Order: sequence, then C-alpha cells, then structure tokens
Amino acid sequence: MMNGLHADPPSSIPKSKTCNNDHILYWTSEHDVLLCREVVSENPFKTRKGSSQRSEIWDRIANTLNTCSKPVFAVDKRSVRDHVGILINRIKKKLRAEERSSGIAPPEPTELENLVEEIMALEETADAEMKEDDESVKG
Repeated sequence: MMNGLHADPPSSIPKSKTCNNDHILYWTSEHDVLLCREVVSENPFKTRKGSSQRSEIWDRIANTLNTCSKPVFAVDKRSVRDHVGILINRIKKKLRAEERSSGIAPPEPTELENLVEEIMALEETADAEMKEDDESVKG
C-alpha cells in the first residue's frame, strides 16, 4: 500500500518510535551495523547498570547516530538500548538453533553478527568485573 510517495515497509522490520517527535524508524541491517559499531566503540557496559554514567553513554550513542546523514536515525537512548537487546536476543536464538542442527556447517558470520557477539562479550566481561568488585567490597 502506498502512503504518499513512500511504500509501507514490511511488517517484519522492527520499528522504533522516539519520544521527542513522531518519526518512526524502520531498523535496517545498515542501521543495525552502525548502531553496533557505536556501542562497541563507546562500551556502555563499563559503567554500573542503572547509573547516570551508563545513561549518559546511551544518550551519547543516540546523539551520534542522530547526526548520521545516511542512513537517517531518529532515536533516543531508550530505543537504542532496547534495540541492542533485541539484536542480542536474535543472535542468541540463531546460535542456539545452529548448535541444535547437526551435520550442517554454519554459514560465515556477518559483520552484524560479529559486532553483536562482541557486544555480548563486553557485557559479560563487565558483569563479571562488577560482580568481582562487589564481592571484594563485601569480603
């Protein structure tokens, strides 16, 4: 169905709606790769979960992405953080499916898959370090 000059995107593409305006962002693989590159670069996981420092990092990531001219982003810190979670869950699901399938060599991972796996590793490393710090303070 045509809406003005633009065709409606397929319903399978995740949407993100920002709080500041009524722009709807349809996440493409190009958006996903740029988002993941920025997350790996900024590493919001180096700060404590729920802290104002982590919030500032997510805000900085969103602002950096919003300055991109191609592809165009219209995101806030929450939509960026939430979409990273969606990508992580998607990759985890794919990895579990590949482990269950037998006798099939999994295809070479894409740049996006590599970036998401790197984000997962950053998060796991940071969680382990935070837990270790908490235990050393208690003990």
